[in-house]
Amino acid sequence: MLLQSLNKEIVIIKLSGGKILKGSVIDSGSDIIVIYDGNMFVYLPIDHIQTLEIDYNNENNVQHPSETSRYNSQLSDKDLTLTNILSHAKGIHVEIFVTGNQALHGVISSIMNDYFVFESPIYKTMFILTKHLKWLSPYSKDQFPYGISENEFLSLSPLNNQSLNNTFGSQIDQLREKLVVFNLGKEFSHIGRVINVKDQIIEIQNGKSNSTYFNLSHIQTVHQV
Repeated sequence: MLLQSLNKEIVIIKLSGGKILKGSVIDSGSDIIVIYDGNMFVYLPIDHIQTLEIDYNNENNVQHPSETSRYNSQLSDKDLTLTNILSHAKGIHVEIFVTGNQALHGVISSIMNDYFVFESPIYKTMFILTKHLKWLSPYSKDQFPYGISENEFLSLSPLNNQSLNNTFGSQIDQLREKLVVFNLGKEFSHIGRVINVKDQIIEIQNGKSNSTYFNLSHIQTVHQV
């Protein structure tokens, strides 16, 4: 694979949405590349990479890590895929980036056909369409978000009494008549009550009871109010 020739190179990566990351290339698989940004290992789905170039100046003085990422030590090159990384990330604290300029911190609790369930101390239970995941960074075992204690962290239990549907659309359909926030509420129309879900289209009513119709494929995150 072409990207494997860049192992140990310091690179600048531009992601869809304009986000820029810099780091040392650790490894790559069929649909994912791993870099070390000087503090964390970052797993980037290749689909979201617009450009990648070698950072010959390395102004940030990024160094190659002195230790191996926990996932890379557990997976062979052929197993280094986004699906396997998500599976290995279940139950531990991770930072993920999906939409806007805001990273999310929490725990992946379930992985379904085209989406995963994310438990956030801030947003609580979130449904995230997998294809919109731009990066994932695992934290060490003794690190917890927002300065919370281990007991508080462990209280972020996954959904125990709610059944999950296999697809994102069918799961959102279970939220009819519920108040929800799409895409972290970036726009006023992203907050409202789910009215209908049919043929890849979601109808929600905003605070003025006006309807907006969304293409399901462009809904990145959903959490219930």
